[in-house]
Amino acid sequence: MTLTRYRGYEFALLAQFEQLSPQHTTLGDLNEHLSNIMFSYEPLDPKADSLRILTLLPRSKGPVACTLENRTFRSKPEFEALSYTWGTKPESTHITINGELFPVRENLYNALRSLQTGKPRALWVDAVCINQKDMAERNAQVSLMAFIYTRAQRVLAWLGPWAERVQNDYFSDQNWYIFSHNPYWTRLWIIQELVLAPEVRFYLGRYEFGWDMVTSTQNPEWRALEGRSEAIHQFREKRYTSAQRLENLIEVFRKAECTEKRDKIYGLLGMVLDGSDSAIKVDYGIGFAQLYAQVIEFHQTSDAPRDSPFPNDVDRAAKLIRFSQLLQNVFEGEVAKEVNSSPDDPWSELSYTARGYIAGEILKLGPSPSEVASSIRADKSWRLSFSRVFKNTDEQQKARRDYEAFSKKMLDWSESYLAGIKKLDSGSSYGFQFVDPGPNPLDEQEKTGAEDKLADSEARLVLGDGGIVGVVPGDAQEGDYICTFLGCNVAVVVRKLETAADRFLVLGPARIHQEQSEWQTEEDDDIERAIAYDMKGLKIEEGSSSPFLSDAGINLRLDLRSLQNLTSNS
Repeated sequence: MTLTRYRGYEFALLAQFEQLSPQHTTLGDLNEHLSNIMFSYEPLDPKADSLRILTLLPRSKGPVACTLENRTFRSKPEFEALSYTWGTKPESTHITINGELFPVRENLYNALRSLQTGKPRALWVDAVCINQKDMAERNAQVSLMAFIYTRAQRVLAWLGPWAERVQNDYFSDQNWYIFSHNPYWTRLWIIQELVLAPEVRFYLGRYEFGWDMVTSTQNPEWRALEGRSEAIHQFREKRYTSAQRLENLIEVFRKAECTEKRDKIYGLLGMVLDGSDSAIKVDYGIGFAQLYAQVIEFHQTSDAPRDSPFPNDVDRAAKLIRFSQLLQNVFEGEVAKEVNSSPDDPWSELSYTARGYIAGEILKLGPSPSEVASSIRADKSWRLSFSRVFKNTDEQQKARRDYEAFSKKMLDWSESYLAGIKKLDSGSSYGFQFVDPGPNPLDEQEKTGAEDKLADSEARLVLGDGGIVGVVPGDAQEGDYICTFLGCNVAVVVRKLETAADRFLVLGPARIHQEQSEWQTEEDDDIERAIAYDMKGLKIEEGSSSPFLSDAGINLRLDLRSLQNLTSNS
């Protein structure tokens, strides 16, 4: 019989296969035999916070050999924690643990081989020390990872094999290139590992060095890494300050990569210093919609940062829309997919207040985006209307310039995206400016009168106060208002109800041309920029006037489904 490959470490298995008696010639027989020689985990103590310590045995000519032992934190284990990237390829080799085979990926094998010395070395390695096939254990151990990395004596950051041997501490250009362009720096999990570590030691091959060498080098290859490492280094320096807020962490590291999208939250929780410890529990079994709801609740029940220019309730409300949009972006549309595919509303009892700003009144409704995209005559007619709507020359020029840029964006919109600009299907969301009228602000007559005017129809172009250009739901009317929000591109159409002094109907989302917000720039990955919000080009600083605290401010009381709908980009 010829055995060509089995789970990527065929040679070790072939050696085991050859030990079988001649009559054992089937793969089924080999499977049965392997069940007796493959490593199996001993469960961790469920009554105490525990971990497993991997002891890397001294270097030898054979495969990497280790032992694995269950330990409680109470026993005060001493160990180093390994920080590395898993890679995308499946297990292709093996180590031995307690004399039994254990499959590992190539990058981890290389790291362990390079870290071997002439003495045993106690390590914590996530791929080995956590039973990845046990969901309950995985949830529990991921919750403890921040504690593990702070309890480690040091963190060993493995960057892969060197390009050439380092001699007399000379680090060649080729080695700097491997170090600075390493995919290690793009991964989300390494952020927590490096920020929380008491000490960090980097390894390229068997060469070891610290942060001081990294930050002091003048090698030009380092410039490729500066942007990616700067935020990590800043958070490490400020890890005891108010910068360690979940909303800041999500925003600054929104581009960090991870295979499991839930880790965009779970991989940062260990650094968070605001909110309740029990608000978000690591659970890979829940859906994105449920996790989204948990994180929104966390955000809204957390205190505002001390340097916020707003009172606590206004701060949370003013940043809600921006944060909800950010959250859905990092989940890459998964929340909307789950919500749209579910006939039930799991969020019916949840609602929050968002603080916005009335940017302008709708002055004119025009044709649909599809009409101006397909008809030169329709597009020309719409452009000519600008001079009739805007009497101010500056507003005319602004509207023409903005529409030029906006019309190009519309050409990239998909049909599903355009179909999402429609009335909001919510009987519980409402708006008010000054005093919250309570959970039922609209009586039945007002609801019926307002909603009778609404029907699903194609979205339309719009012109508004101050040179606003955009697209609104097809059932919007002249005299409705467009609201915008702090530091993001979300806009909402509301209608003042004639039957109430301070009542607004929330019609639905709008898409208007806005200057790119500071937080949306590609270069914006440092802490100070991430927490400096701006609105309509107005820098909001302590002591300055803010439209959110003026008579132009407006509050939208939104049920969670409406909040998700308004801030979804799908």
